[in-house]
Amino acid sequence: MNSESGNQPKKILLLIRSLHIGGAERQVVSLAKTISALGTEVHVAVKVSGGPLENDLADITNVTLHHVPGSGLTGRFLYFLRLRKIIKQNQFDAVYGFMPVPNLALLVARTVRNRPLIAWGVRSSGVDPSQYGGRVRWTMRLEKWLSRFADRVITNSQAALEEYRLNDYPDTKLSHIPNAIDVDRFKPDSAAREKLESELGVSQSNPLIGLFARIHPMKDHLTFLRAARILINDSPNVRFICAGEVSTGYETYEKRIRANATELGLDDHVMWIGPRRDPEYLMAACDLTTLTSDSGEGFPNTIAESMACCTPVVSTNVGDAAVIIGDAGGVVDVKSPEALAEAWGKLLDLPAAERRSLGDRARSSIVERFSSGEIARMTLAALEVQ
Repeated sequence: MNSESGNQPKKILLLIRSLHIGGAERQVVSLAKTISALGTEVHVAVKVSGGPLENDLADITNVTLHHVPGSGLTGRFLYFLRLRKIIKQNQFDAVYGFMPVPNLALLVARTVRNRPLIAWGVRSSGVDPSQYGGRVRWTMRLEKWLSRFADRVITNSQAALEEYRLNDYPDTKLSHIPNAIDVDRFKPDSAAREKLESELGVSQSNPLIGLFARIHPMKDHLTFLRAARILINDSPNVRFICAGEVSTGYETYEKRIRANATELGLDDHVMWIGPRRDPEYLMAACDLTTLTSDSGEGFPNTIAESMACCTPVVSTNVGDAAVIIGDAGGVVDVKSPEALAEAWGKLLDLPAAERRSLGDRARSSIVERFSSGEIARMTLAALEVQ
């Protein structure tokens, strides 16, 4: 049942496809923890169970996890029925989806008497449809057509807010809440580099650059590799780590990217370490981290999380990257390996004390703007029934 006008919702549902490792997934976990700590009962529903981030919600007071399976034509129909049953039985004040398919699925709540407020979460901007299959492109179009049936459309970036306004989404329903960063988890770690040397064999004398991104065309690993080749020509002792899972359906693309690295002579310089549940230690161990996406980013978590670890960032100019980084790193044009390599080199060439000062400034800016508690309070306010 709906909360009284102006009152904080007492019971909410967060819906996402899975809790496998990813930016939106970590955001759901962060919101569940912080919102529940503020006294709101939080339920999280996933379609694909078994994601490693599910463990982060285990034994959290006031948080309940639901598995809502459904694959194939019959399974999808059952998925909607199961989701509707959960919504009806629990009488949520608000339901909040993350990304297009969960957003659309939540419209089933409109069939429930005394229905909850329906909020859609928009996690990207500047998406290049050609990088996705026909099903994803169709879902994105459908999301726009049906957006009038949602009560709130919450973007996690200013870039997406402006884009959706220009694309004729209902302006009165649009709002912006940036991602929350767990600054108690993502923080400086003086022992991180020594630990990484023990794990991966990277000498502390080797400058280290980290890329934390799933394997998908929008992340533009090829530009990253070309920039790495340019930098290594001048600084052969630089090493790179690439952490991130392979997006479903892009296994062939991953093989091609790995082959590109070999062709560029980078096998001794670039380490592919796959998905990790400990990015905070890896980010703290790096001299700098980078994001090389060419499209599709909203609020790139990896940028803010690295900065919270006192690690400067160089990013392409996508989504809110420039807003997040400010003067505590570098921003370059997309698909420009030369500009990336130059920006990396400038940061690595800074005196150690100056780079530490830059890192301290980076962390302070994240703590001030994106702390988990403040974002949780903004989210609860957005989910109030007016």
